[in-house]
Amino acid sequence: MSNDKDITTEADDVNTTNSGYKPKLDAGENSSQNTNDNTQVPNDVGSSVSGDENDDQESAQNNLSPSNQQIINSFEQVNAQHSAAIFRQFNQGKVITKLVYDDINAKNIDNPLFTCLFNSSQHFESLYQHLGYELCLHSAGDFYYVRELRADSSDEADDNALKVQAILLQLGRYYSQTGRELEQLCQAQFGFNENDLLTLSKDDESLAILKAIKIDNWPKAIDFITIRNFAYKTGGNSWFISSAGKAFLFNLVEQYSQFEQDH
Repeated sequence: MSNDKDITTEADDVNTTNSGYKPKLDAGENSSQNTNDNTQVPNDVGSSVSGDENDDQESAQNNLSPSNQQIINSFEQVNAQHSAAIFRQFNQGKVITKLVYDDINAKNIDNPLFTCLFNSSQHFESLYQHLGYELCLHSAGDFYYVRELRADSSDEADDNALKVQAILLQLGRYYSQTGRELEQLCQAQFGFNENDLLTLSKDDESLAILKAIKIDNWPKAIDFITIRNFAYKTGGNSWFISSAGKAFLFNLVEQYSQFEQDH
């Protein structure tokens, strides 16, 4: 996982984003000039070269011109608006999921930012490495996030990860106790609503856990995971867990089940 600056953007950026870099090389021309300046060819060798061979040599030299030697810059291949939106989302501590919720059409749609990252992954891996981050793809949850490469990076990333896990685990436990399948918690047509939050707000144990992770109440807890794209809002008073949140939740459930079996 990562911190606010490790896993990052805004819902409005979802339809915007991307970036990368390779140096321009002009070595071919210089190499050709050095050869012509410093190397003398014997006359008998020169006279033995046919006209066709001379044409081939001339064509090869033309192909070594600077305009033909320029390596395509990866920045030119990436949508700048998408790249900027991706950076803003990572900078705000968000993850970028493969699917986002389109509330106008009431369905999940492909996230253009995820598509941009996936199609130009080498470019973005290099870009964020130069910025001091590692670009990570969580294949099970279909989402991207970044984490700092510094060994002495702050514990903020771990703190945020703990908060997300605690919120999801409490939400999943409550959902199961009400007789609903966890899979439904992650489906837009089901999910959870304001009535569920009101019930959770009356549960002293869940509130105590929120207090322990320095979150005041359940509305703020849902805001915390929604802002970071671990959940999506489907209407005025309803939400569902995203693929990123689902990956976290089901991993926690699996670990908890394993712990119970071992003890």
